Amino acid sequence: MSPKPRRSVAVLSGPKSSPARSTQSKSKPDSDLGEHDGESHRSLSRDSDLGEHDEESHRSLSGDSDLGGHDEESPRSLSGRLTRSRAKALKESAGMSSNKKKRRIEEESPATTTTTDLIHREGHGTLASRPLSPIHPPYSTAPRVRKSSCIARLEVARRQKLTLRCDKKDDPSTAAALPTPSDKNMVLGMSRSIVRVSSPPSEGKSFSPRTGIVISWDGATKRAMILTLSTYFKKKPHEPQRELQVHLPDKSIVQGRLRVMNRHYNLSILEITSDLPLQVPAFGSAPKYGQKILALSRDENMSLVARRGAITWSDGSLMWRNHYMFVDCDVPKGGVGGPVVDTGGSTIGMVYIGGPGAVIISISIIRTFFEMWKQFSCVARPVFDVDLRSVELADVSLREELSLKHNISGGFIVKRIADDSALEHLGVRRGDVIFFEDECGTTLPEIEDYLLSLGWRYLQGMESMVLKLLVHDIEGPCKETITLPLEFKVNSGKVARRRMA
Repeated sequence: MSPKPRRSVAVLSGPKSSPARSTQSKSKPDSDLGEHDGESHRSLSRDSDLGEHDEESHRSLSGDSDLGGHDEESPRSLSGRLTRSRAKALKESAGMSSNKKKRRIEEESPATTTTTDLIHREGHGTLASRPLSPIHPPYSTAPRVRKSSCIARLEVARRQKLTLRCDKKDDPSTAAALPTPSDKNMVLGMSRSIVRVSSPPSEGKSFSPRTGIVISWDGATKRAMILTLSTYFKKKPHEPQRELQVHLPDKSIVQGRLRVMNRHYNLSILEITSDLPLQVPAFGSAPKYGQKILALSRDENMSLVARRGAITWSDGSLMWRNHYMFVDCDVPKGGVGGPVVDTGGSTIGMVYIGGPGAVIISISIIRTFFEMWKQFSCVARPVFDVDLRSVELADVSLREELSLKHNISGGFIVKRIADDSALEHLGVRRGDVIFFEDECGTTLPEIEDYLLSLGWRYLQGMESMVLKLLVHDIEGPCKETITLPLEFKVNSGKVARRRMA
């Protein structure tokens, strides 16, 4: 089959152009061809129309372009081909330029928006100026730059400092103790009354922090008195006093100055100066057995901690301290020294010993202790070295025996008595049942209130005081009333004797 004759490109070029025009197009540099864009587009349009009528011509044109290196073409066809190819290149170049401009505008737009956002965020006083939560960071359309994990953690920490929108939840026991909004509001009302007391490690020994109660506040001088326990304080006169720090509700720390310490009650009062206004809690009456309570404290993050429970129907004494009461809730570490409040939000006691079956001390004892110190600059209490147990709270079998054999339904059982004490010399023995002739109460905390009232009278100048006791010997028929001359300990434990003439 004989090959088809090749057709010249000049045949497809449409109307012939004059030699002068062809020469001018060929001699023009590429940069000047922009003046003939209109002519080139019209030429391309005519070529497109011819291609619709003759498919063979397109195949011939394709073959001519492939063999252009071997065939010589006329100046007329070369001019047409150069014009069309250059026009096509210009068109593509224009398209690429417009695309680049669009991409450049899109890239510049996020940067402009980000800069504007930063300017607004640096402002103050508007809601939009606040930083976003780290849980929902602002997403940007700018190219993402991968950051190291260290930088990312620092940014998260910085954002958490700038905003309070973080998931901070109470511990499960606190949440269970404060289930209703009224319970939460009651505890929040005491927020400025509860602080935390700590002491830096001394000589390699560390001491657990504890809670304190604001017992006095002077807004004019910004001075407050803090009641807490005496665990951190020196045991001997020659020992240097440890540095005391008081952590306030806003997490600021101030220095505490020891003003008074009492070893019998293990109570101390610190004086501080605070720019944060503090608040003295509402004080209630003495706690009752079976009463529902809330034990409050602060943890290491200065968050409020609450435990719900009740005062158990039991009593106990240790080392001549008969004023202990017990609760059935587990007070956490650092909770000692915290307030014990009733269901109305009034403070009725303070946590004395933490852990399961925590020990508390009555607010009546605390208030008498504080008022006595304020008025006399000291605290006085009679020497009464005996551990007692209430008959009313004894087991039912023991109460039945005392009732049937000795006709005893009240009073206090002697659990332990100090050796060579005045009571021992008067004939009191372990297991005896004693009654106070004065109307001083039927529970051990009430007996302690009565003894403190005698100390108040002593500081007011009473010359001599005695304590009359009715003693029952449950091992035999003996029953006798004795008179105990009182000795008083004042402040540091020195004994001041006042005997009846």
